[in-house]
Amino acid sequence: MRLLMISDHCDPLAELGGKEAGGQTVYVRTLAQFLSDFGVNVDVYTRWDQASKKEVVQMGPRWRVIRALAGPKNYVPPDQRVGLLDWFSRSILWRTKYERLRYDIIHSNYWPAGLIGLSIKQSLHLPLVHVYHSLARSKYEAMRRSNTPIDFIAYHQRLSAETTIAQHSSRIISTSPGEKQLIRQWYNVPGEKIDVIPIGINPVIFHSVNQDFSRRELGWSTKKKIILYVGRIEWHKGIGTLIEAMAQLVRDQPEVYLYIVGGAKSKTGQQLEAEEQQRLQNLMRQHKLDRYITFVGPKRQDELALYYSAADVTAIPSYYEPFGIVPLESMACGTPVVASRTGGMKYTMVDGETGYFAEPMNVADLARKINRILSKNKSHYTRNCIWRVQNQFFWPKIAQKYLTYFLALNEKNSTLPAQS
Repeated sequence: MRLLMISDHCDPLAELGGKEAGGQTVYVRTLAQFLSDFGVNVDVYTRWDQASKKEVVQMGPRWRVIRALAGPKNYVPPDQRVGLLDWFSRSILWRTKYERLRYDIIHSNYWPAGLIGLSIKQSLHLPLVHVYHSLARSKYEAMRRSNTPIDFIAYHQRLSAETTIAQHSSRIISTSPGEKQLIRQWYNVPGEKIDVIPIGINPVIFHSVNQDFSRRELGWSTKKKIILYVGRIEWHKGIGTLIEAMAQLVRDQPEVYLYIVGGAKSKTGQQLEAEEQQRLQNLMRQHKLDRYITFVGPKRQDELALYYSAADVTAIPSYYEPFGIVPLESMACGTPVVASRTGGMKYTMVDGETGYFAEPMNVADLARKINRILSKNKSHYTRNCIWRVQNQFFWPKIAQKYLTYFLALNEKNSTLPAQS
């Protein structure tokens, strides 16, 4: 079986931490890797966004990343990428003809990729399986609550696209039961068209490491109380709320410190983040928190286990988080989480057992829940955290579900011309 996977704006080989590389990047790369290990041939198509990148990268015997020419080989703002989707589709169709490729299933990720997938579906007469990763209405409701400026033209364009994808895709995969219910309700999709398969954690990368050892490796004091944030440097991720919560926490526990892991490596990415970084730095100075908060910068996935293991608690104060991979990474390393009660995190976490939920944008509640974990001690939650991830969210088990799902879909569509 050969899978045509589309992730137009998230290059699966990109360094994590920047605006274009997050949970979807990890999801696409990890799923492609595991499916290839199971014998599936996978081609991941992403936009060729840097001239220095290779067009085709062979990642193993059965999977590769193909950078499709669609616009200039540099960063293109989201509002300009929609005009490149037809170009992207033509690049895929050109390659299928040039290499005489015959795919069995299209798997699209996020709404622009879904529109590309619909075009390819029509041309190649293949089933399209779509994963939303986030929903327009949920995101913009969170932005409205946080008084974040909203581009209503872009919002309605995306909402229309998501509706079209829901109606015309062959199948939909939701990453949580809550998201499935929203897709059914908002896009009038029958429940039998939607299957729930969560995102997982690779146990080879994310596992518990002794806390004292981790801190020595990182050069951190073993006497500090450490809060960890991992993610993109964006206001809707709630970093401002977390900084204000720190102002309350240091009054009660003067040896509490916050380490912020994330951010872009490229010059373009850093320029895009510059205004946000300045806004956060100003907030830190306003609360006199400079010595309590450290921006660590971006880290590779294989480095993150040390950071999670070294921390006492991981904070995810997002205003909106469709699934949330960071809670699972932290829990896999035995570190409890305080996360906003939003999106898929309500599915992955167990309140009071693997950490606590805090109300989004509520500084006092976030500080109170973090303080509760710091007072009880990390070890109170570690076993529950590890068990929860091992039982429900290990990638080897989840990839097996995907394999079964794709094989069944391929068999159902066996009346189509044979693919190889």
